[in-house]
Amino acid sequence: MNISKYGDKLRQTMKPIILPEQKERFEEYYTRKAFRIERNMAGIIIAMQACMILIFSFRKGGPFISPRRIGYFSLYSMLLIATSFFLTGYINLVKSGRFHSVIILRRVYTCILFIWCIGITMLEQFGGNTIGVYCYLIPTIAALLLMEPLESVLFFSINWGVVVVLLFITGVNQENLFGNIINGTFVTFLSVFISIRYNRSVEAEFRDREIISMQYKKIQKANDKLHEMAFTDQLTGLHNRRYLMEKILDHFEEYQNKDCYLEMIMVDIDYFKQYNDTYGHLEGDVCLKKIADILEEYEQIEGTAAIRYGGEEFLLVRISKQPGEESRMEEALMKHIDSANIPREDTPWKKVTVSIGIWKGNTRELEKGENAIRYADKALYCAKSSGRNCIYRYNQEEFCRE
Repeated sequence: MNISKYGDKLRQTMKPIILPEQKERFEEYYTRKAFRIERNMAGIIIAMQACMILIFSFRKGGPFISPRRIGYFSLYSMLLIATSFFLTGYINLVKSGRFHSVIILRRVYTCILFIWCIGITMLEQFGGNTIGVYCYLIPTIAALLLMEPLESVLFFSINWGVVVVLLFITGVNQENLFGNIINGTFVTFLSVFISIRYNRSVEAEFRDREIISMQYKKIQKANDKLHEMAFTDQLTGLHNRRYLMEKILDHFEEYQNKDCYLEMIMVDIDYFKQYNDTYGHLEGDVCLKKIADILEEYEQIEGTAAIRYGGEEFLLVRISKQPGEESRMEEALMKHIDSANIPREDTPWKKVTVSIGIWKGNTRELEKGENAIRYADKALYCAKSSGRNCIYRYNQEEFCRE
């Protein structure tokens, strides 16, 4: 029972925290997170190996006076060259965004470090020393280089197994053999523990960041949806009156400062109450949507917003740097609605028609943006008073003109 329990715990420990689909993002996350530390550590290793090479070069007898010195000199030179290649490739791969290749390069370099540790440890043994170098190098590797749990077990176990086999084969330092094996085994287990804890700590940090990021995106998406709903008329899908107030009129002074021109086109469906009474409110909603769809097409014109102003009244608002005299957007709109042929039998035209009132001019002609709406509304009143199904433009001198 206890064995099964510990087996489950071991499997849980070895199981990755991150999901397979997160692996690529994790590789990028960790590489960017550890880039500066690993780059600096590689620089320190290069400097230390260069110093050791110089020390051995200037020692009495030089670096080749004995097999042991040759071994040290060769290992220092090997690690210096390997680290230099690693650092160059590491920087280039990170800059090019090839993060999976960075992981492979790190594994190769880890193998080189283990080989170097084995070599240094054996040279220390030939000198009659303890395995002190091994005991501080291996935990350092565990604390600095990220490895997956299974990799940690394999790398550290194989590394220590090779050292033990070499100690028995060579027969060196027999008086310290038992103590070295006990200490080395303990350090190996400790290094595996450190490496796994480090791996799980980094993976847990990444997982938490992913969860927070996902939750933030959901909240942001919900906020964007709420924001959109706050400025959207739910029946027609056009902008609503709040949009008009906050996104256009509240910025009117900015438009004046930029010397912008304004077109305010107010559209009213003719005899819409009568349409509702005749065909019912559901059909009335359908009619509103059809007119709204036509108006929405005019939002493709730069600086134009289609707004449901209220009931059966709509606005087309256009802000531009050029006068709107040549656009004739209101005439195009009238023709567009006329050609839509939305049927009704209760008016002389036998189809849905609209009356349009407009105000056009420089924003500096107005004291405030609401005045443009007021003038367009007065022009609309003229259009409705003149029999409907027509366009009137507001003019201060004549009040309205067709």
